[in-house]
Amino acid sequence: MITTIQFKTLDDLFQFYNNRLFEGKLPECIVNMSRKGGSYGFFAADRWKGDSMQKKIIHEISINPDFMDRPDKEWHSTLVHEMCHLWQHDFGNPSRNCYHNKQLASKMIQVGLMPTDTGEPGGKQTGQQMSHYVIEGGLFDKVFNALGADELENLRLKYRPLPASFRMLPVPVPPPGKSADTEKAEDKEGDWEKSGKRKRYTCGCGNHVWGKSGLWIRCEECNMLFLED
Repeated sequence: MITTIQFKTLDDLFQFYNNRLFEGKLPECIVNMSRKGGSYGFFAADRWKGDSMQKKIIHEISINPDFMDRPDKEWHSTLVHEMCHLWQHDFGNPSRNCYHNKQLASKMIQVGLMPTDTGEPGGKQTGQQMSHYVIEGGLFDKVFNALGADELENLRLKYRPLPASFRMLPVPVPPPGKSADTEKAEDKEGDWEKSGKRKRYTCGCGNHVWGKSGLWIRCEECNMLFLED
């Protein structure tokens, strides 16, 4: 039931902005949530297909739930940003993967988002790594601000992510019979100094770092501790 409620809200948001900003012309799309490190969201073309009866190819838009604790207008604008990518894929001429060209910039401005490589006014409007800000008085701004209290409540996620400071973090557990202090003492005189061997650590979003055993390192992207493999 919780899953149904959560994803219905995402679908309702897609349909709402499709009707208000894109004249209802965007094709159906699976709106998903995934934690892609450091990204607010992304568009992925042709990622799903229907069953043997439909044989329909469907696009995906994914929003990073770690950034859904921002004000509604801000993370809604991320969804609209990715909807512009969908528009360009089906009705325009996209450049190489993820590149924001002039056509995409023009469409974003048309719907009320200013593309910028810095996230602030004055940044470049085209490029590989791009953000945006909401244009005051632009179409998106007007559509969002016109929402009544009841309408906004219906389009608001019923379950929001906890701030990173409240999440449970994994804690490395020393092998039986050894304390954390013992582990560190042995490591200091063991592999690292004598043989130069390094240990690999992995965080929650799959990034890796290497160093001596017993390190405590936190990933800035997923806010999880790197665990020694």
